[in-house]
Amino acid sequence: MTLQSLSQILKRLKSEPTYSAYMAAANVLDTLSPKMSNLPPLRVAILRNFTVDPLISVIKGEIALAGFYPLLYFGDYDAIVRDVLDPASALYEFRPDFIIVAQWLDVLSPRLCTRFLSLSSDQVTTEVDHVLATIHEIIDGLRQYSTAPVIVNNFPLPAYPTLGILDAQSEAYETQTILKLNNEMLRAVRQWRDVYLVDYMRLMARVGSAHGVDERYWQIGRSPIARHALLPFGQEYGRFFRSLRGKIRKCLVLDCDNTLWGGVVGEDGIGGIKIGTAYPGSSFQAFQREILNLHDRGVILALASKNNETDVLDVLRNHPDMILRETHLATWQINWDDKATNLQRIAQHLNIGLDSLVFVDDSQFECELVSEQLPEVAVLHLSSDPSAFRTQLSAAGFFDVLSFSSEDRKRNQMYRDEAQRKDLVMSTGSLSEYLTRLELVAEIGLADAITIPRISQLTQKTNQFNLTTRRYSEGDIRAFADNADVDVVYLRLRDRISDLGLVGVAIVKYHDDWAEVDSFLLSCRALGRGAEEALLAHLLNIAYFRGCRRIRGYYRFTNKNGQVTGFYRQRGFQLIGENEQESIWELLLDRANYAPPNWIALKLIDNEGNNADN
Repeated sequence: MTLQSLSQILKRLKSEPTYSAYMAAANVLDTLSPKMSNLPPLRVAILRNFTVDPLISVIKGEIALAGFYPLLYFGDYDAIVRDVLDPASALYEFRPDFIIVAQWLDVLSPRLCTRFLSLSSDQVTTEVDHVLATIHEIIDGLRQYSTAPVIVNNFPLPAYPTLGILDAQSEAYETQTILKLNNEMLRAVRQWRDVYLVDYMRLMARVGSAHGVDERYWQIGRSPIARHALLPFGQEYGRFFRSLRGKIRKCLVLDCDNTLWGGVVGEDGIGGIKIGTAYPGSSFQAFQREILNLHDRGVILALASKNNETDVLDVLRNHPDMILRETHLATWQINWDDKATNLQRIAQHLNIGLDSLVFVDDSQFECELVSEQLPEVAVLHLSSDPSAFRTQLSAAGFFDVLSFSSEDRKRNQMYRDEAQRKDLVMSTGSLSEYLTRLELVAEIGLADAITIPRISQLTQKTNQFNLTTRRYSEGDIRAFADNADVDVVYLRLRDRISDLGLVGVAIVKYHDDWAEVDSFLLSCRALGRGAEEALLAHLLNIAYFRGCRRIRGYYRFTNKNGQVTGFYRQRGFQLIGENEQESIWELLLDRANYAPPNWIALKLIDNEGNNADN
């Protein structure tokens, strides 16, 4: 097999994610090495107490779709505790990037699942405590010997509880007991950094137990997950890989006619399109509500429509049954140009990469055009039945993340505010005058419990102005913040128009008389204002006062961060080393006061959240 074969099969898998397509992708991957695949390896350890083999093709395909080559380690069947507690085990020799702990409750506690009525209430409690203690022992052991993110699962509810319809009448019976167990698991995993819960209970409810569990294969080979459930279960793990490796989509780009409403507004007029409380218009309203759910999660919304702009804006502004309004949109391209060109314009206008876009259209032609010309863009071709639109969008999971911050809630407003800034640029005579009139204020502080989720999110999502593109989980950031020899510095930025939020991050490690900048990044929406200069000046001052006489920075080239190639050189750093992966730069610290740009007012925040300006 060749790299071209892999590319073709992954393209097919992206457009038609069937189990056979995943198997074909896994087979091709097995014939290639990471170097031959031209993909960086992702090392995933799978510890299990049930047979997971049917899931492996899907997991491999998901890793490849995320842009990595899958390297997998399998622990022996039902030997999780043994592997975890032995620091010399093959698990730790494997050095995993992720650890999946896949457990089936029937193996952990057979009596709880198959002989519930034989247990007294005290024995039920003992069984639940035993399961929780086992999970605690596993995770605690993993955290002693590995820093890799851990993904554990909760448990499906019984499809046919022992007491039948009576089971739902008491919280002491089987269903409520497992619900309590799942809730206790959630509380338990939150005690550790970088431990996440994959929701088997929800997945099985979605598939349906009748189609989700294969009793025959459970009895034959302890392989409970039925073929109908393999895709949703395997794809769920893929969402964790993408989120924790920064492969996150940011912007939803929507067609209008027969997508946001039924009919063609240019032909049917605003009064003739289908949108309202009665079918089929109600289906479009439901779709729009789901779009607004994404808006509220921080997904940027945009339109790309072949239409007259005045017709579309009339619907957005004036149709009484529209849920989605002009104010929800960050930008749009409404014209008669092809969709691929308009998507490129949207990405350029928002200053994000094409791989941040998800394009949604009812037209197969338009979807295939975009897929062919812009393979970086994720494409969702809507079915002919508008009642399925909402489920199609939510099921795709394009925007799944593992953190949620106040900046996410305000993201679309921030992009609309940017339009006001552009108007301000047009009314000023020079860049320096524009920046002065913005009345910029930068707040700089150290990471704390409130800012850690957003800091982690920025390391995972920021690509363009990112010197090293190192991806860190919340647990990683928390560990850095707890280390006396590391500073995790954040920068918040606001101006006369709005608060841009937490937009800059630097991670600095101190070694005797020198410091190293592990990470230095800035959100794309804050570029061009000098915030990076204010952040760097602060780092230099702090390093000097800590006794450092030189500071070292790194630049790791990616396909997206070319704009910062000369960042250190342009600021007086000298090149002291270089290899294929990175260049190393160093600056001698010869003074105590490095100044931020004169158009930025700097406010230093102490660990209590107070202004710490001198």
